[in-house]
Amino acid sequence: MAPDAMRTCVWFRRKTDTWLAAANPSSGRRVLVYPCPVQEDGDLARRLSSDEFDNTFPVGAEPGNSAHFGKNVLQGLVDGIDDFVHTRQQRWHRPGDLFRAMLGSAMWIDDPDLINMLEELGGACIVITKQGKKLRDLEKLKPLVELNERGPGLPVEAIAALIEPAPRGDGKPAVVGPYTPRYEGKVPTVHTLGFRRLGDLPPIIHAKMALLGYLGWHEDGSPFGSELLAFEPVRLWVSSANFTASSRRNLEFGYWTEDTALLQGAERFLVKLMGSSEVLEPDSDAFDPGLVPAQTDEAAMWQSHEQTRWGDPDLDVEYDR
Repeated sequence: MAPDAMRTCVWFRRKTDTWLAAANPSSGRRVLVYPCPVQEDGDLARRLSSDEFDNTFPVGAEPGNSAHFGKNVLQGLVDGIDDFVHTRQQRWHRPGDLFRAMLGSAMWIDDPDLINMLEELGGACIVITKQGKKLRDLEKLKPLVELNERGPGLPVEAIAALIEPAPRGDGKPAVVGPYTPRYEGKVPTVHTLGFRRLGDLPPIIHAKMALLGYLGWHEDGSPFGSELLAFEPVRLWVSSANFTASSRRNLEFGYWTEDTALLQGAERFLVKLMGSSEVLEPDSDAFDPGLVPAQTDEAAMWQSHEQTRWGDPDLDVEYDR
């Protein structure tokens, strides 16, 4: 069966067998693919609705990390966030006043238990695929709009790669001078990325990941003893399961890891998604990131440099000698 020819599959029953059929959109004919024996009780879905495929087991050298296969895999993510929030492993403990945070990506999110768990974090940002603007799309977005109103979001200053970009002003990149304060806003809990379908199917965010870590203040190493807010990744969830309630009915997989290379790679990927994302209900159908590199006011910068160099009267006297 050619993948590009078969679009829909249906089950139908004969006297002794059940067959999988696919409709060919070019001819409309139904093509038999293979037989599937009927269960003795006649219930075809019996095996798929059972726990036959479910399996959870520990992975890696560190206790507390597990792999999940079968149905209800998303619960592994919810439980893993709860474990981290309550520091159920000693190695997750950090001294000081730190906030637990999460960076994530998924095609869509609507699972109530996961949404509730996000509100227990000190910071969170999940980037999802940009949604449509039809009435049913806007209705579907309402719970996420409400989540953004009450959710923690994530301070951009905690992500080094997001410190320099700033929101647009009147649709144009912000212009910064020597005394322009650094943008210290937040990325909402749920952001979107991509462009709406106007012709060909656009790329979607198909990576279902959640990166847990800490937000905390750290010295920047300068002689002035300044402190910077930074995100420290600790554990990563990788899964086939979307962040939706319906994914709990599917046969999926997911696992937790603390592998350093995977933590770093996931952070780079998710930060790039955040830096290219936009608000939950953007007007533009195109790819239109909300944070863009600011433009420097070169004249103001030069004037400030000159004032710093020559503005001190004592320096002027010294220069005139």
